Amino acid sequence: MQENYEYVQKGFRMLVSSLSDYIGQELNNAYGNEWWNEVLYTLSDQRDLPRSGEYGDLINSLDIANCIRILDRKWNEVFRDILSQDCRTWAKELMGVRNIVSHIGQQDLEQLMAERALDTMSLLCKEIDSDSAEKIRDVYREVRAKADGNKTAPVFTGLAQPDSESNRGELKEGSLLKIQDESVVQKTTLTRKVTYGGKTVVYPVYRVRLDMLYYNDQNDRIATWISRYESENGKESLSDLNVEIYNRIIENFICESNFDAIQRTQKNIALVGQREPGVTLADGRIVDGNRRFTCLRRIQRDKPDPIYFETVIMDMDIREDKKQIKLLELGIQHGEEKKVDYDLIDYAIGTYRDVVQTKLLTVEEYASSTNEGQAEVKKRIEIAEIICEFLDYLKLPEQFHIAREYQVYSLFQEMMPPLRQLDDEGKKLLKNIAFNNAMMKAIPDQKKFIRDIKGLIKNDAYETFFEEQQKWSQLIQEKYADVDIHSKEDVDRFAEKNREIAEELTLSMERALLRSRSQVLKNKPIENVTKCITLMTEVDSRIFSKMENEEKDNLKAELEELSRIVESFKRILSR
Repeated sequence: MQENYEYVQKGFRMLVSSLSDYIGQELNNAYGNEWWNEVLYTLSDQRDLPRSGEYGDLINSLDIANCIRILDRKWNEVFRDILSQDCRTWAKELMGVRNIVSHIGQQDLEQLMAERALDTMSLLCKEIDSDSAEKIRDVYREVRAKADGNKTAPVFTGLAQPDSESNRGELKEGSLLKIQDESVVQKTTLTRKVTYGGKTVVYPVYRVRLDMLYYNDQNDRIATWISRYESENGKESLSDLNVEIYNRIIENFICESNFDAIQRTQKNIALVGQREPGVTLADGRIVDGNRRFTCLRRIQRDKPDPIYFETVIMDMDIREDKKQIKLLELGIQHGEEKKVDYDLIDYAIGTYRDVVQTKLLTVEEYASSTNEGQAEVKKRIEIAEIICEFLDYLKLPEQFHIAREYQVYSLFQEMMPPLRQLDDEGKKLLKNIAFNNAMMKAIPDQKKFIRDIKGLIKNDAYETFFEEQQKWSQLIQEKYADVDIHSKEDVDRFAEKNREIAEELTLSMERALLRSRSQVLKNKPIENVTKCITLMTEVDSRIFSKMENEEKDNLKAELEELSRIVESFKRILSR
């Protein structure tokens, strides 16, 4: 039963009616008759908006997400001088709620989140339409009435919103280690060894109430998921959310990344409890144990009593010790005997981000922390760089989640050896071939595709294939240049619209393989005769004198047969 979900959806319906009218009115004041063109320009990354129409129809086409996007993107130009800064903060928080509601499936929203969402809606709506705000407040009171019937229901007050950078770490005054209330944090008799900075230290394990903790957004496992969220909602948009909405969004990422694993771990924890302690910073940021934390959060929703996360607490600050914390995370996630199962693209992009983009770590430091060779790290970075080139080629730079959706890691990994065999022009052509075939969905089997290309290069039969592919590549680039691309859906539509090009790309490969096989068959007789000559020259004639008569007779018979075969081939070649 999705009771809270329905309440929140009802609140959104009330809010969007007032908010869309208000936005239309203010844009009209600012841009006159061009106001809708300004909307289309501002929302150029969104689809399904009408190009023109009656004023009322255009207003009705704006859903809550687009209203919030307009408010945020036009803030400095239109709304800053007529609304308080709080309105922008509330709107960003509600975008997080909207994203959760859109992907919630069959489960219901938590009581506290529903209350918080409706309270925020009423605060925002009060600034533009006090009558509608009071109606939303009535819905909020209905939700609160349910909680009032449960004496054990906690009151969620949320967090102050940051002005410039996230202060999610300040969940309470001071460190978790200083909290004296055992209903919040309590020391256990358990310990866990943590290897950090080349030393292994035994730390005490604490039980920490779940609402005191938050996910680590620097975790490589969810790097591509965060890139998806930021591409939809803007850079640093996660840092503008209160802790509970932030946690719920990251929880959804972790569940989506490997839901089967979450279900298995959750079932195991429900049966025998949390067996492996996590590692948490003193401000509540979880460095190790995001999956266990996720499972406990999901279990908590069906339990009236608070559940606790068992964890080591390390007195470090993400803003002061960012490099050391990353080294700690890598050491735990990758350097220990039982390595964490990472999606290869997430791992590659995480490495690329830490070594190349932010220069937080050197290759040597990264390799040392993950207990692997520097060559492995460099190879992963090379693959990540090709992934970046691919995304640039698609006109979707740094939207790493799209590379995960294409699942191109194995394609680019297998492509590295043939790239090293080619000159600079050949390298560029091979990359374009791989990018085009992936984009146009012309590769049914990635490994076979690259294996076939390796075979063409080995047999020196690739040049005609490269030329044919280059012809189609030029056509693709000409057509693609005229298309507005904002998402993978736009790329997929382009590929579907130009399906005949994809078919030509596939046929080009089939023709190249036929030519290569034909050439191999032509060269086979020479290769076989050359092998025979090599074998004959390796025969040591000095051992003939030591052979028995019967053995000599058998050898003579074989040589005569060989002579007959040679004479037969000569006659055929002379015709």
